Amino acid sequence: MKIDCQQKDLFRALQTVVPVTEKKTTMPILGNLLFQVQDNQLLISGTDLELSIQSECPVKSHLEGQICTPAQQWMDIVRRLPSPDVSIQKDDHGWLILKSGKAQFRIAGIDAEEFPKLPDLKDHHFQNVRKNIFLEGIERTAYAMSVDEIRYNLNGIFMEKLVEDELSVIKMVSTDGHRLAFSTSQLQNGEDLNLEKGVILPRKGVMELKRLLPEYSDETIQVSISQNNAAFVAGGTKLFMKMVVGDFPKYQDVIPKGERKKLVVQKSLLTDSLKRVSILSEGKSKAVKFSIRPDGILLSAQSPELGEAQEDIPAEFTGGELQIGFNAKYVLDALHVFQEEKIVFELDHEQSPGILKELDENKSMSVIMPMRI
Repeated sequence: MKIDCQQKDLFRALQTVVPVTEKKTTMPILGNLLFQVQDNQLLISGTDLELSIQSECPVKSHLEGQICTPAQQWMDIVRRLPSPDVSIQKDDHGWLILKSGKAQFRIAGIDAEEFPKLPDLKDHHFQNVRKNIFLEGIERTAYAMSVDEIRYNLNGIFMEKLVEDELSVIKMVSTDGHRLAFSTSQLQNGEDLNLEKGVILPRKGVMELKRLLPEYSDETIQVSISQNNAAFVAGGTKLFMKMVVGDFPKYQDVIPKGERKKLVVQKSLLTDSLKRVSILSEGKSKAVKFSIRPDGILLSAQSPELGEAQEDIPAEFTGGELQIGFNAKYVLDALHVFQEEKIVFELDHEQSPGILKELDENKSMSVIMPMRI
């Protein structure tokens, strides 16, 4: 194996792949990258067995070949190279010699046959889909994914395809048991994900998509999703993930039905006030009391050790008066993903979940369980 390339191209490919590799694992090979040189491309791959990423770096190839090599060390070295020109060559002992300017590194190599077998693109049936269906859906729902490993079926985003009013839509849902985030995107003509039933995209895969998709300039990506795995191709980057095995809760049962009281408020006012008042909320609960009246909200919090805070902001409420408590962080997380300034909080009574959404847009909503205050 012998190649010449540019430092910026090599570093960009490493930035894409290295985050998926395992730093602490009982399988040391998972802390390595697979380098494969073919057709004037250096293919760099990493995996943790559940998630795999492959990225391309253009090179001038003098000799093709493949080898495994430590992931983090390559990232640290290439980041600091003194010259834009890089040459890499495998020596007779299976080590990699990297040269850039007057700097030279001899980096350990491992037989490529030890690297786990990567998924094959031939096993997937791809369709072209707008990347924003995933990017916007993830932005609107990722904050509510569970981090509790015991409840593994909540460690990701549930996605399903439905037909509503003769239109095909993709619904993405996440929950941690205390709140639920919900997003809807309409498929355009020619877009189809062939989802026979819903799947659960794993948390780590979701966060990698959120990291990678904004860097891809085209509007569409190639997507293949089945009950067991998914593949995404964006330019020279390929992302493979195994689906979460398990049943997602029936989220429709969590969303309150029927006519509800509506609290309309400016997003910026509610956001800023909650941030201030919750400073003196107690412990991890971040409990803030909403004392609601027809023309405003009195937000208040108190802690025996810290003190108390309150702030009054204008709002419009159709339900007379109501006192209800919410975790301030949950409300702030939901507000953060909304684009419109007018927000509506649909409420019923002090023990009923609240539905938070934009006043004139129904693409996303958040259902938040109340707290005893």
